[in-house]
Amino acid sequence: MDWKKEAEALLEKMSQAEKGYEVKGCFGLNKCPNALTSSSTLLTTIEEILENEKLTEFLKSKVKGPLRAHHKFRVYLSECPNACSQIHIADFAMHGVVRVEVHPKECSFCGSCLEVCEEEAIELLDFGPNIQEEKCVGCGACVKICPEGALASHEVYYKIYLGGKLGRHPRLASFYTLAKEDEALNILKKVLTLYKAKNEKGERLGAIIEKLGWENFKKLLQG
Repeated sequence: MDWKKEAEALLEKMSQAEKGYEVKGCFGLNKCPNALTSSSTLLTTIEEILENEKLTEFLKSKVKGPLRAHHKFRVYLSECPNACSQIHIADFAMHGVVRVEVHPKECSFCGSCLEVCEEEAIELLDFGPNIQEEKCVGCGACVKICPEGALASHEVYYKIYLGGKLGRHPRLASFYTLAKEDEALNILKKVLTLYKAKNEKGERLGAIIEKLGWENFKKLLQG
């Protein structure tokens, strides 16, 4: 028995992909205490979008050969700003955050929010708390700890990242925008349309972004 040939055949089979896409969520789906969103239904919707786009058939037509794991269009989702690293190497990533609302008249000046904010994004001024937006990562820790409701959040958003990949020429995903769930899904559809229009050989979205330039890619996406 030729073990070398069998091993090579096994590796060849393992490197091939049945689908042209991959959708993953983080530990937040399993009731992580840091989770801001609960997106099992959202992930199912995303899979339906990718399936309707017929990405597997599309990539096979571009690759003109066996579909490999590195050809997959990857969509990853993180349920909190602790951000599983996978979102930074995905073609399309959604990163759950909250937008903090300030109700200064409710503040008792207890200082609890200052203690829990790892980013030191909160100032306690004469009129109450002030959120420094450039520092805040939207983790919601201050909202959970505030005993008076001076800090609150009624809406969950997703930071959208595009074009991450590993491989011979790795690229971290670029932040695109902040969006609500329905907006994020519309952005995904637009990204897929542009991805398919500019895809020549089954390359990843990050390679297309690098070819077009980030600013030009954003203009095409918004147009």
